[in-house]
Amino acid sequence: MRECGAHNCHLVFVDTSRPGQRRWCSMERCGNRHKVSSLRARRAAD
Repeated sequence: MRECGAHNCHLVFVDTSRPGQRRWCSMERCGNRHKVSSLRARRAAD
């Protein structure tokens, strides 16, 4: 059991990934938001 790594999400999920290092509750929800914000920050820095 893990808590989602997003700062604004408090969902708990079962990490069934093979290496056991999943960070977000789902890619469709929090994982995608994190990736988009990282991309925007990189583009803004250029």
